[in-house]
Amino acid sequence: MRIRNAKIEELKPQAKERALSPRQLAALQREEEIKRALGRLRSDEDIIAIELDPAEKIPTMRAAVKKAIAAHRPGTSMAIRGRTIYVSSGSLPGGRGRKPKA
Repeated sequence: MRIRNAKIEELKPQAKERALSPRQLAALQREEEIKRALGRLRSDEDIIAIELDPAEKIPTMRAAVKKAIAAHRPGTSMAIRGRTIYVSSGSLPGGRGRKPKA
């Protein structure tokens, strides 16, 4: 038997680091790609087209693009036509986002 002085840190539960799930990794990768694409917008005339693969769902990608715009580039316009999402610093016809200047 051994008796010793203990510290309070020994009793605190240790936080366990968990590996990210495949779904979380895919979401992070998707957000990083969208962030890089938004970085390519230099002027109001620049338009980026994000063409979706058949496996990608439009609502999921729309939410991902909206989230990336809110976090990294507020005021960016977005429009969806078929399976393509268009984003621009300027206004897009029929798009949501910035209103044209009056």
